[in-house]
Amino acid sequence: MQEIAEQILEILKDYHCDYSNTKYEMSAEHITKWANQFGDDAALVLSELLHFLPQVYISKSKAIELLKQRLIDFQNLYKYQTMNEFIANTHFIDVQKEEKSQKEILKLVKAIIINDFAINYDLTINEPKKHHIYFDDVLATGGTIYRDISIWLTENFQDVVENKKTFALSLFCFHQLGYGNMKWGLMQDEGLKKLFDTFEVSNNIIEKVVQTRANYIIENQAKWSNQRLNCAYPLQEQSKDVLVYLTNFSESSSKVQAFRTPNTPLIETFFTNSENRNKLEKIFTEKGLELLKKVNSDEVDFAKRPLGYTVRSHKTLGTGTLFFTWRNISNTCPLVFWWDVPGHHWTPLFCLKNRGI
Repeated sequence: MQEIAEQILEILKDYHCDYSNTKYEMSAEHITKWANQFGDDAALVLSELLHFLPQVYISKSKAIELLKQRLIDFQNLYKYQTMNEFIANTHFIDVQKEEKSQKEILKLVKAIIINDFAINYDLTINEPKKHHIYFDDVLATGGTIYRDISIWLTENFQDVVENKKTFALSLFCFHQLGYGNMKWGLMQDEGLKKLFDTFEVSNNIIEKVVQTRANYIIENQAKWSNQRLNCAYPLQEQSKDVLVYLTNFSESSSKVQAFRTPNTPLIETFFTNSENRNKLEKIFTEKGLELLKKVNSDEVDFAKRPLGYTVRSHKTLGTGTLFFTWRNISNTCPLVFWWDVPGHHWTPLFCLKNRGI
């Protein structure tokens, strides 16, 4: 296991590299300590993690590379001959709180513009701009991004319809289910529906207006065919405790499947094989439920599930995100990766920054 832990460390070595006071320093010893909490399943957990981690971990250097290419892609999308012309006509939307991911991503974007293109974005920040870009790391359930886009579109709808302004969304990763829910929410938004009527456009304008670019897509639409299901999405063959736990939640109108269909995905491309997928999902689910049971019943947050936060109205075991960046991980990831509660005797793999803010 030591060798596997060292290989995992080579991938995760820059996790929280920007934070000097991180609680748990990433090391082979820390990785092994986390894995040993799974008992006899420790070796399986580490080997599967090593298998899929290169697909789903964005290091800081990789983020800089991806963001630079994203700027070039947007320059080409909007047909500017030079980066200088593009930046002069572009505004980076900055609405998230100081401790959230958007602020840190924008710092990288501005540094790239200065270091690689010798452009100071801040010099023209207050001038009128045509293109407006919203940067974030991950869209999981889609709630935050839906809210921010809804506000922006409401304030700028006339300019968008008259082609005076454009909107684009830049992400490292999005969940297909959450992304679809976000777009549907915009189409059904009461404030926007009034604007659709006022300007005599259909709600399909959302498809045209929201130009999205992402580096990685989590295919978690369980009802669709040929989904990779590159996340933790267990079968119904779970322990009695897990099945009883699920009865705490009412059936939602969204009809999101709690379990994936047997023999899906048709071809396993994310875990080492389908058998190990089944085992790992079950391990993460049962351990996550074990951790939740330690929470005082008066403090239960019903959005918090064994496989991570989800929409409260979804009758599922959690979102099951398996995607991580150098700066933090989403609370929609399985609890085993980030649970850190005094007295619960669990050491997370990833130390968290600003969880709950």
